[in-house]
Amino acid sequence: MEKSELALIWFDYNGYSFQKTEKILKKFKEIDHIFDKNIVKNAFFDDLGLPELKGKLLDLDVLEFEEKINLELYKYNLSVITFLSKNYPEKLKNIADPPLCLYAKGDVSLLSKKSVSIIGTRKPTTYGRIVTEKFTKELSESGLVTVSGLAYGIDTLVAENTISVGGKTIAVLAGGLDSIYPSANTGLSEKIVNSGGLLISEHRVGDRPQNYSFISRNRIVSALGLGTLIIEAGKASGTMTTARFAIEQGRELFVVPGNINSLQSEGTNSLIDEMPDTFTISPNRILYKLNIKKKVTEHKSVSQIDLSETSILDILSEGEASFDELAEKTKLSASALSPKLIKMEMFGLIKRGSGNTYYKV
Repeated sequence: MEKSELALIWFDYNGYSFQKTEKILKKFKEIDHIFDKNIVKNAFFDDLGLPELKGKLLDLDVLEFEEKINLELYKYNLSVITFLSKNYPEKLKNIADPPLCLYAKGDVSLLSKKSVSIIGTRKPTTYGRIVTEKFTKELSESGLVTVSGLAYGIDTLVAENTISVGGKTIAVLAGGLDSIYPSANTGLSEKIVNSGGLLISEHRVGDRPQNYSFISRNRIVSALGLGTLIIEAGKASGTMTTARFAIEQGRELFVVPGNINSLQSEGTNSLIDEMPDTFTISPNRILYKLNIKKKVTEHKSVSQIDLSETSILDILSEGEASFDELAEKTKLSASALSPKLIKMEMFGLIKRGSGNTYYKV
């Protein structure tokens, strides 16, 4: 490990932010001079309000610290990317508060690939689940790496649907990679890595997620994508904070409209109201705005529908039918039929006409 990179890891392990570390390093001609006790003795830190810093550096056993880092990385099968590393993502270098270090598990080359961040509520509706499946699969099949936060709800669906079509996904965690949060997604985190994806965090081994770390995590989620897609979000949610980060970072913002009576769509609908140009109802718009050529593939729509949905298509092959007629002919309850029609409409198999009627495309 380069001594300059080890120096950044030391600052990270001791809780110094990027901005604070930058100010400290201006005191030295070379970054690794922080390990030279003769130079440190003559350094002046009082103007930085860090009276403890000189003592920490003078007491530091460099070899012992380096061994500790290597053992931790080996134990958890991790790698570390510092701001000085060649594979540190350019997308993070220009944000307001870039991570000093990133701890990673999986394919770090994904950080340099074209990607899209997909975020949303932890409690998606049936509509939100269907939209997430459609957008995630189509964007993944077009070669984009998906980025999310591995939380419950939309984040989980993004990872699962990306993997299901052979795509690659990056999950940004709010705590150390030695313990997955939420623990229910431990199995999913393993699937992400085993399928060629990546887990990353700015937090070292042993750090547990705190309230503030979820918000700070979101700035990394938005920065890694060429654009951020929002699917269902409450008005006062972390998703809305991520949207603000994306705007501040100059990323494209895409927002899927939702039911005006749904709490899960209050945030997304208000964003569209404030910024009408974010209105998005098709993955094609995202691909166009991000200048990504859509891959021409045979869509698996037929294999993605079940027997009752096939029955609906057969009924509509004979002509337009109302919701009530479809319910009667398929013997499905209204609560069972409704999500199936939404799914089929999202996959472009049917369209809704006037008077609550449907017809086959």
